[in-house]
Amino acid sequence: MSLFSPGRKTGALLSIILIVTIWGSASAVTKLAVESIPPYVFALLRNVVAAACLLLYYFIRKKNRPPSPPLPWKKVIWMGLTGITFFYLFFNLSLYYTTAAAGALIQGFIPVAIILLSILFLKERLRQIQIAGILLSVSGVIMIGFVGSFTGARNAILGNTLMIFAVLCWGFYTIISKSLQQYDAVQLTAMSTSIGTVGLIPAAAFQLWQHPQWPAISLNGWLSILYLGIFSSAICYILYNKVLKVLSGVQAGNFMNFDPVVGALIAIIFLGENITVWQIAGGVLVLTGVILTSRRI
Repeated sequence: MSLFSPGRKTGALLSIILIVTIWGSASAVTKLAVESIPPYVFALLRNVVAAACLLLYYFIRKKNRPPSPPLPWKKVIWMGLTGITFFYLFFNLSLYYTTAAAGALIQGFIPVAIILLSILFLKERLRQIQIAGILLSVSGVIMIGFVGSFTGARNAILGNTLMIFAVLCWGFYTIISKSLQQYDAVQLTAMSTSIGTVGLIPAAAFQLWQHPQWPAISLNGWLSILYLGIFSSAICYILYNKVLKVLSGVQAGNFMNFDPVVGALIAIIFLGENITVWQIAGGVLVLTGVILTSRRI
């Protein structure tokens, strides 16, 4: 029996815990990197690494597997645009302007974003308790991103707004990915990541055109690119798409609660960032809202 078969959820649960732990560190690592590397250039480089790893793994693995059914390319393109191109354009630029802690906490809104998009596009029914949860989560995001002071941020309001757009993009990616669960997760991830990476080229080229001199990338910068490209993107994206074959969108969304907690803690411990009472209160509201919104009874 496969580790990710419907009859066994243990593998999926352990995998999503690993995923959110690695993804939780992404805000802090990206924040450090975009201080010296232009945000869109960094997004392109990390995803070039991810796409190369995914394609290599896919073609090696393909030799020992029966032919896969043709992919629905329209949806795959949209996966690449939402989960890679637009997500990282918003995510990286957000962390250039705001703090890693605030960005991580706003990502706590991801489960609610997934549910909202499921309601809008998959016609899921909305109950009163879910409405209350959504209102609480939205209130929490406002408190995290738009109330109080943000020490060390270049433009917190702009950065936090961009992070909200990144969250919505990830919600779309999850919904599209969930609708393609009958396809091979490795092939799906490799192709959508490659397409999304190509979509990043114009933005990176424009940023380089604004700064003709190629940025000097330190050893830590290259390590950040490799870490995020190999682990956060390649490995975790494959696992995430496999997890969605076993867990429901709501269950997967609930485990994403680990992401902002890990991200905020790493930002506080390793980057020395401060977290305000407003942000803590907002985080609690978002978490409470997620719990209420995810209830089915």
